[in-house]
Amino acid sequence: MTVAAVRGIVPLGQVTLPLTQIAQGDLAPPEARDLARVLSRILKGERDPIALVEDLPPEFAEIVWEALEQIEAPLSKPVDENREAVTFEQLIEQVAKACTGELLLWQRLWDFTEKLATDERLPPDIQILGSVLRKILAGERQPHILADLSPEHRWAVEQLLAWLNEQAAKPGDGQPP
Repeated sequence: MTVAAVRGIVPLGQVTLPLTQIAQGDLAPPEARDLARVLSRILKGERDPIALVEDLPPEFAEIVWEALEQIEAPLSKPVDENREAVTFEQLIEQVAKACTGELLLWQRLWDFTEKLATDERLPPDIQILGSVLRKILAGERQPHILADLSPEHRWAVEQLLAWLNEQAAKPGDGQPP
C-alpha cells in the first residue's frame, strides 16, 4: 500500500494514518514499529535504501528494498480495450494475486473494477461485482460486502474472501485458490 500511495493509486492518508498508528502504538513488536516508521519516511519522499534499512532486521529490509524497487519501476501500460476477454474465474484469480502483493496487477484491476462498477451500459449484477471486487482490492474483508451479489457471482467471491481471510490469519505460500 505504501507503493500504491507513493504512485498516487490510493490516497496518501489511507496509508499514512495506519502507519503512524503502528509506529506510535505499543501493540506491534518494536521491529514492526521500526518498519512502519521507515515506510512513513518513504511516503515523505526519502529514497536512500541504505539509510532506510540500516536499523531493520533482514526480512524487513527486504520489504523496503522491494517497495523502493516497485516505486522506481515504470507504470504499467494502459489497458488495451481490444484485448482478449477474461473469464469470471480468471478475474477472481487475478484479484487474489493482486491482493497478495502484485502491485502492477493490483493497479490494473483497480482501474478495471472501477470501470465495471460505474459503466451504466453493463448489467446491474456486473456493476455490483465490480464494486465488490474493488472493495476487496481496497482491503475490505467483511462478508457483508457480498450481500448484493448475484448467486452466480457470490460463490466464487465468498471463496476468495475466505481464502484472503485465511491468508491474513495464517500466511501460507501466497497461492490463490
